[in-house]
Amino acid sequence: MEIRDMVRERTEDYAEIYVSVFNGAPWNESWTKEKAVRRIQDMMETNTFSGLALMDGEEVCGMIWGQKEQFYNGIHFQIQEFCIRSGCQGKGYGPRLLQAFTDRLKELGVTRIYLLTCPGKRTEGFYLSHGFHRSGSTIIMSCSN
Repeated sequence: MEIRDMVRERTEDYAEIYVSVFNGAPWNESWTKEKAVRRIQDMMETNTFSGLALMDGEEVCGMIWGQKEQFYNGIHFQIQEFCIRSGCQGKGYGPRLLQAFTDRLKELGVTRIYLLTCPGKRTEGFYLSHGFHRSGSTIIMSCSN
């Protein structure tokens, strides 16, 4: 396994993994490949984007990406997506990719990393076991428009 920068030329490959992971449990979303391609392209086109892909030869096995933001107390980074292809899960690749990414963010001067996830052992539990904690100062609120 090798960890590489995400590149626009692999957007279709990233979208396939995105759809297969997020349309399954625990998210059970309804992504199409076309919508996933659009989301990934939109994210990658910003100048604040950073992302890594986990590669097995030329096959994409996982990816993690997000955006950096300037705050009054330093540079914050929101991990927007992190997924590992189902056939690659349970082999320690997720922790390896997360660590490589947090190391990269440290090199970029990021002082705080945050993310949104759904509750549960596979999601929140994963992050809790890798040094993340529930924020006591922020809540998520939403509204359908």
